[in-house]
Amino acid sequence: MMSVKRISKQAPVFLTFAMLLHSSFAISGSAKYLTKGYIQNHNGQDCWYRQSVEKESKYFFGRLTQTVGVLTFDSPSCMAGNGFERDANKMMINNAISRWYSHSDAKFKTRVREMYKSSPLQKKGQCIQSSKYPAMGITIDYLIEKDSIKEVIHGGSVSGCTN
Repeated sequence: MMSVKRISKQAPVFLTFAMLLHSSFAISGSAKYLTKGYIQNHNGQDCWYRQSVEKESKYFFGRLTQTVGVLTFDSPSCMAGNGFERDANKMMINNAISRWYSHSDAKFKTRVREMYKSSPLQKKGQCIQSSKYPAMGITIDYLIEKDSIKEVIHGGSVSGCTN
């Protein structure tokens, strides 16, 4: 008689999570990061940036490595501001970056008030959550000098965002 092995009830959940995680990283990555470009600030000015890719970064997850983008503004004063201006600049940056991580239907929550504090295993920065795909998030950290956003580090989250 042939024996049949039972599949754990958790196996389908794990496989679904693994496929979503893999597909989110497969869609994103260094191929979609722009090496040069601009993002408009709260005044509508074009703020030019250069971007590099770090393939073995431990910035967000400690011992785990991942590919992250490091976006550096040519003139950090272009992204200067406090309060509303800074929030508007962050939203504009989030809008640009979120396009590199998924198809247009992901509908990432890019407003500052919509951002989450973190994601599983994340040690720095914040998290931008997809409103359509609960397991898809973007880790992001803004390096601010004086009142200006000088640099932005971003990568795919391990899973969805958490507060």
